[in-house]
Amino acid sequence: MSKFLTTMEETKSKFFSVMVVGDEPEKIMEKYSSSKKVEPYVKYEYLKASKYQERAIKALAKILEESDKIGFAPNVQESLSNRLDVLKKMSSFEYYKDLTEGMYYDENGNALSDENPNAKWNTSMLGRNFSLPLLLNDGTETYTAMAKDVAWEAMQGKGANIYQAAWEVVVDKREPKNDEERQIYEAMKDNEGYFSNFKDKESYVIYSSSYWNYAYVDKDGWHDMDSETNGDETEWISTFFEKYVKNLKPTDKVSIFECSTASNTK
Repeated sequence: MSKFLTTMEETKSKFFSVMVVGDEPEKIMEKYSSSKKVEPYVKYEYLKASKYQERAIKALAKILEESDKIGFAPNVQESLSNRLDVLKKMSSFEYYKDLTEGMYYDENGNALSDENPNAKWNTSMLGRNFSLPLLLNDGTETYTAMAKDVAWEAMQGKGANIYQAAWEVVVDKREPKNDEERQIYEAMKDNEGYFSNFKDKESYVIYSSSYWNYAYVDKDGWHDMDSETNGDETEWISTFFEKYVKNLKPTDKVSIFECSTASNTK
C-alpha cells in the first residue's frame, strides 16, 4: 500500500507521508521544519571542498546509472548528465563557491548557516490531498485518532490477494480464473519490468499491501526510509508495521501528515 513517496522532477520536490505519534503533533513536527532558524554553525568546511565535490559527483553518477529504473524522462536525464559534466570540470574552489553561494564565512573560509540541521520538510500539514487516512474500527476514515480506535489489522495486508493474483497471472503465466483476474492481467501485462524489481512473489505482495509511511516521528526522534534503511524500500515497508505500529500504546494519539521537501541539486 504505497504511501505516496513521489518526486516531481519539474519542481525538484519530494512528497511523502509521516506518522506522528503524540498529543501535540504540530509541536513535534515543528522541530523538523526547514524554516526554523538556529544559532549559526559551520555547515561546510573549506578544507573539505574536494571531498564535497567528489561526493556530489558520485551521488549524481549513481542517480544517472539508475535513471531508467527510476523512470526519469529523457530531458531530465540530459539535464542531470549536463550537470555532472559541469561538476567534473569545476575546480574544488569553484565547486565550494557554488555550493556555499549566499552563505557567510568565518576567518577560515568555512561556510556558516543558521538553517535547521534537523530539517526534514519544507511544507507540512495534516493529511488531506495524497496521504492515506487511518481506517477506524467503525469503518470511517480520519487522519488523526487514538491508536486503540484504528483498525490496524485491516489496514495491514489490504488487497494482498489482488497483488498475489497479479504476480501469478503476469510473472508465473498462470491462466486467469475469473473476470477480476483477467482485468488484473490486462492492466499489468505490460509491466513485467516492474515485477523484476522484486526477488519473488512474497516480496512483491508485502511491498504492495503492507501499511507504511515514509517516516515515523514521536517525542524521541524522527525515523525515515532513507536514514534507517539507506533508501531500501523493501526493508522499510516490510518492517514498518512491526517496528512502529505494533509498539503503539492504546492511548497514543496517531496523526498522518503529508509533507514536501525541495531536492538538493548542487
